[in-house]
Amino acid sequence: MQAIKYQVVGEEDYAFVISIDQNGEYSISSGTYTSEPPRSGKLTPEQENSLIAAIHSLGIPEEHPMPEGAADAFEAKLIIGEGSDAVVYPFWEGALEQDPKLQNLVRLLELL
Repeated sequence: MQAIKYQVVGEEDYAFVISIDQNGEYSISSGTYTSEPPRSGKLTPEQENSLIAAIHSLGIPEEHPMPEGAADAFEAKLIIGEGSDAVVYPFWEGALEQDPKLQNLVRLLELL
């Protein structure tokens, strides 16, 4: 399993981060004015296989820069891998509607 980090930053100090290590151990933290405590766990074999398939399906991600005038949109970043082998993919929330493969991977992460 490749390490994965998915983070979303938005207005009013909103932050959401999912981190998965190479062993399938994950942690999820979200924060707003009414923060929820962080959660953690371990991927099931089915979850791990689904994520691996979604990563392979995504391939080299297309760029989805924030469009002009979308200052209030949520910005997200997906990091697959670690160190110099990591692929860093920043995008904005509207990209999910434009890129079904990216949307599938993000939805799998959000289901954890």
